[in-house]
Formats: sequence, structure tokens, C-alpha cells
Amino acid sequence: MKITVAGLTGGIASGKSAAAEMFRAAGAYIIDTDVIARRVTDFSEVREKLQRFFGEAFSGETLNRRELRKIVFSDEEKRKLLDSVLHPSIMEETKREISEAVLKSASPVIIVVVPLLFETEFYKLTKPNITVACDESVRIERLQKRDNVSMELAESMVRAQMTDEERAARADIVLENDGGLARLRAQVLRTYLELTE
Repeated sequence: MKITVAGLTGGIASGKSAAAEMFRAAGAYIIDTDVIARRVTDFSEVREKLQRFFGEAFSGETLNRRELRKIVFSDEEKRKLLDSVLHPSIMEETKREISEAVLKSASPVIIVVVPLLFETEFYKLTKPNITVACDESVRIERLQKRDNVSMELAESMVRAQMTDEERAARADIVLENDGGLARLRAQVLRTYLELTE
């Protein structure tokens, strides 16, 4: 069986999680690096570095992810530091999960969901690379509602990432998410069928 390992990205609150669930419903095997990121924060060597560099985000041994997000989205240097702590472990775990999914022929299509696909080396693991595009103002509004954050924090979270235009220029496939879930689902299904041909 021919197996395609595709990357799926998109800006924060663009709808990439919704698209991933639609790919799953169509039959794709999903590997979500956000889930992996939460897991690697429990690795002892990663936890040790997080406590050393971001002690104010901890209450005893418990990491307050909301507090960590506030810290890194208000200071670009701290965001880069967090990435340098997490990304090597996330990359290794992702490679391991891809290998396992391929070995057990989990599906003809494996979708690896990576928020920072093009900002990191992850795009080298996947082909084709798919991005979900959505108007910035819609994403800021969604973030405020979804995460109960201020407009200022929502704007800084959106603007800390690549623009939709930059992602679209590097992606092989662009899914537009400005027209409702039914339109997004139709694009996902069409893409899934193309990937299985």
C-alpha cells in the first residue's frame, strides 16, 4: 500500500484542528504535534529546563500552560527559548510516531498536524504540505472567544506566526476556511481523495 505522509498547518485559530478531525473522519491517521508537545513537557530533561527557564509558570511541580503562553507571547526571546527546549524532543517523538504508523499501515494517508510546520524543520518530514488559511481578524476574534484572552494577547499570538500569505507560498495545498465548515469539509474530502489516488 502506498502511504502518503502529509503535513497540515495553519495559523493559530485558523481551523486546522477542525480540518484534522475532518481528515480523520475521512480515514486519515492523525499525528498531532500539540498532543506530543504536551507529552514531552513531562520528560524529565525537558521539565528540568522548563523549570529553570520559566520557573514563574510553575506552581510547585505543576506547569501552568496558560501562564507559560502569556510569558512567551509577550517576549519573542522567551518564545524562541521555549521552542529550543521543546522542538528537538517533539521532532524525535513525531518521527517515531510516523515510523510506527507506516509500519502498521495505519492508513494510506497519515496527516501530521504541525502549527509551526514551515518555521521549523518539520516540513522536511512531510509531502505534500497543506495549510488552512483564514482571515486574520476572524482568527483574532475566535482566539478571544475560544481562549478567553484579551484582544492584545490574541493579536500578539496571531502576529507571532507567519502570515497566511507566507504559509500559502510554501504549501502545496491551501484550504480556505472563510466560508463555513461545510465548505472546509468539501475541500478536505477532495484533498483526501487526491492523496489516496
